[in-house]
Amino acid sequence: MEKEFLPGDTVILAGEVSPHLFLIKRGSVKLEGNGETFFLSAEDFFGEEGCFFGKPSLFNVTAGEETLLELMESDEAEKFFAGDPKAAFELFIKNSARTNEKEEPFNEMSRQHIKLIAGILPYVVKKDGSEPVHEAGIDLETLASQIELSKDKLLNLLEFSGRLGYVAFSEEKIFTCGKDKLVSLFKKYNREKIFSGAKGAKGLGTVSFLNIVNKKTNI
Repeated sequence: MEKEFLPGDTVILAGEVSPHLFLIKRGSVKLEGNGETFFLSAEDFFGEEGCFFGKPSLFNVTAGEETLLELMESDEAEKFFAGDPKAAFELFIKNSARTNEKEEPFNEMSRQHIKLIAGILPYVVKKDGSEPVHEAGIDLETLASQIELSKDKLLNLLEFSGRLGYVAFSEEKIFTCGKDKLVSLFKKYNREKIFSGAKGAKGLGTVSFLNIVNKKTNI
């Protein structure tokens, strides 16, 4: 069914469980909650958390202007997504983002990347060089054991880490940039962790394997 809303009309209240998926046919809606405010417009949809999972809305949703919404119950919504692969993919991306919203994007300061570099650093001989062209004196299986990862998971980690320019994996060999660059990364990581810890951030602080590596490498 379709329903019209005037500017400022409430569509869903935060905490309310709605059985409908809402598709915006005309106009726009404003979503407010968790300190965030954003707008959706024609062809956007919302309300999937209630329609499919019976979960309460995280946002207050109001009409931003004269707005026409199509309201679909779960069986109608399933047919809608089955006939519109693009909309189904958008729903997948939206829900994946919500599921992983507490996970930080992988970057040079990520704990996984630092852990990988920590395992490799004691075996790096060359001091200078900004590209991963120097072969590290450690094999894949030994490194996997030292940083407590399966070989498959280590390969995945190396694939992601390779994009950051500190390590590379080719022909069953591990390559790194110069030791100076790796040491500089550790100093930056430690400074940020100590600073965050001093400010009382939860879940941060010194990392034991970093202390060991620091001693080995005289950081």
